[in-house]
Amino acid sequence: MIEARSAHKRSIKESLLLLLCGSLAIAVAFLAYLRLRDEHWTLAFVDVGVISIMVLVFVFVYFSRRTRTVGILMALGFISAALMSTLLLGAREVYWAFPALMVAYFMLDARQATILTGGFAGCFLAIVWNGLPAVDLTKICLALFTTVLLANAFSLTNRRQLAELRRMVNIDPLTGAGNRRAQNLKLDSACAIFRRHERAASVLLLDIDFFKQINDTHGHIVGDQILVELSELVKRNTRATESLYRYGGEEFVVVAEQTSLEAAVNLAEKLRSQTERQLFAAGIRITVSIGVAELQRDEGKEDWLRRADAALYRAKGRGRNKVVVAEQQEIATVLQMPPKHAHQHGNDAVRAASRAPLSRSM
Repeated sequence: MIEARSAHKRSIKESLLLLLCGSLAIAVAFLAYLRLRDEHWTLAFVDVGVISIMVLVFVFVYFSRRTRTVGILMALGFISAALMSTLLLGAREVYWAFPALMVAYFMLDARQATILTGGFAGCFLAIVWNGLPAVDLTKICLALFTTVLLANAFSLTNRRQLAELRRMVNIDPLTGAGNRRAQNLKLDSACAIFRRHERAASVLLLDIDFFKQINDTHGHIVGDQILVELSELVKRNTRATESLYRYGGEEFVVVAEQTSLEAAVNLAEKLRSQTERQLFAAGIRITVSIGVAELQRDEGKEDWLRRADAALYRAKGRGRNKVVVAEQQEIATVLQMPPKHAHQHGNDAVRAASRAPLSRSM
């Protein structure tokens, strides 16, 4: 119920567009009435056009919930209306310029808004240049310049903060690797690309051997430092198409896009040997066990990870510090077995599939 309610919740931009369109339609309707009463037919006609546009935009955004194109048209509309008002009524309509500038910076990115408002300022000054004293013209220029400068600064700051928040939401704060959310997004992307273009993709599931003993003997601060150093080691030895994520605890996942099973096994062996040779925090040497699985046809991310997890479980059972490749159909075979037969079969994949991936503390 909560998820369904949040799915229908409108974004801030969407809500503001609806509020802006509704408020303007009502306000301009009153203005149109006054102009019709005073027989200002041209301005009244313009007002009616503005009301019609606002109503159409309101209905479109309300039902489609799309704001990008509407935002661009809204910014252009406000700028055009401000220029038209100034052209018809003179420099006393200058105050419409300032909300028009704000709408442009809210609806567009900083670069687009700056280009649009620069063109607007040039057109506006061309309209009022000969109709105002030099002092008043200077004041208007300074006010417009200050407004554009502050709006630009605010827009850039806001977008940089938003980008940083988006980055933080996808990063594990300890190791700097991607977190579970980022991992799921990457796995979904890899599966989608595989379905469309059949580009190979593989996952490596790494687990530090006897990590619990390290924490018990040397403390969690040393354990955390080892996690950080291992994360840095993996990043140094992977390519741009191979991304690292912290799966939980002492487990990491490497999603290797455009990577065949053979290449993924070579990468896993490289990471295993590099880890074995490196001296970590407090002079500790560690080893890792790695399960490798290549994405198969008609396979989702859950089954893909389960096969890698089953391979990792076998690597642990064979003495650790090993790379084990997942069998192609091991999970599908397990799921087709009757429960009693599967239990008696004693297959490692059965045991791996039936346990929680993060409960391991070997």
